[in-house]
Amino acid sequence: MGVLSVLRQSSARIITARFFNTCMKNNGDHHHPRLMEITPSRWQWHKFKDMLHFYVMLGAIPLGLLTLYVNIFIGPATLVPIPEGYIPQDHEYERHPVTRWIAKYILPSYQELYERKLHVLYIEDDMAQMRLLETKIKKLIREKEDVQAYTFRPVLTKYHKAIREDTESRSRIFGDFK
Repeated sequence: MGVLSVLRQSSARIITARFFNTCMKNNGDHHHPRLMEITPSRWQWHKFKDMLHFYVMLGAIPLGLLTLYVNIFIGPATLVPIPEGYIPQDHEYERHPVTRWIAKYILPSYQELYERKLHVLYIEDDMAQMRLLETKIKKLIREKEDVQAYTFRPVLTKYHKAIREDTESRSRIFGDFK
């Protein structure tokens, strides 16, 4: 028994010595140094995938479940006769419940679109009339040549005050000269 335990200990020493020698040999080899290859980071790609999965889980799956629920339990609208005295709204003419909801809460009604277009046409017509009036005024100015030109520069206030003070001081000294 004593012989086996000695052999066991010596074989363990040989195995550990070989392991450490090979490690030391690989780490300290000056003829073939180990190089660390520099590679670009993949952090941005992994972050993009994480964010994409997050927003798919946050948005697409609930919307898909909502659409599935609406299609199964509510379904498309059917045409029925309009009751006496009831005026249907614009969004009630849509067939699918999701498009009805979008037409009711997100998109403007046909009347609002029509009034917006009328407002744009009114503004354009008003501007066209102003341009016609401006061309007419410029034509009359060129024909009659009796208006003040754009090069007229009024007397500035500080110079006007200086001239008035100078005139008053001269009138006190020399008397009124009219």
